[in-house]
Amino acid sequence: MLIGIPQSLATFITIFAFYSMDFMLIRHYDKQRQADGTGRAWDFTFFIFVMVAVLVAQPVLLPVLGFRTNATWGLIVQGLGVLSILAALMLHVWSRVHLRHFYAERVEVQPEHKVIDTGPYKLMRHPVITSFFGIATGLFLINPALTTLAALAYTIWDFRRAARQEENLLTRTLPGYAEYARRTPRFLPRVGRSR
Repeated sequence: MLIGIPQSLATFITIFAFYSMDFMLIRHYDKQRQADGTGRAWDFTFFIFVMVAVLVAQPVLLPVLGFRTNATWGLIVQGLGVLSILAALMLHVWSRVHLRHFYAERVEVQPEHKVIDTGPYKLMRHPVITSFFGIATGLFLINPALTTLAALAYTIWDFRRAARQEENLLTRTLPGYAEYARRTPRFLPRVGRSR
């Protein structure tokens, strides 16, 4: 198992790659937004950067908070973490390209909002949130520590709550969303034949 600086570096690279892509996508699609302001929620972004600083520093400054093993399976688990992150980043980009300017870091309905049911949205209602789950899981597998476990638990709790809020708002205000929600699973595609 790679420990210390490699874990910090993997965390930093993951978050840097995600936010570089995120800023680029928001900047590109904000030009097409018809709603006021930007898709960015700066208070949330600041909170995430503080959390990331803790996650990056922990393997070096507080290694006692993490699990360590010299067994080969530890390196395999870390490799699975890298694969989880790469798959999640690809899902995130695919989702955001289909969502375009309707993406926002807060729950909102924009002018001329419509149900997006193409690409990953054909398979699940919240692929962006699923990508967040994949990134947080990958970071935990790379650095199994109390800090990454807390980040994973927070990610699951916060984004499940946000998904419910969004679904309640869209069901009330967006024609066709209730029917879309009935036929499309929330976070993971259905396996096997659909009924």
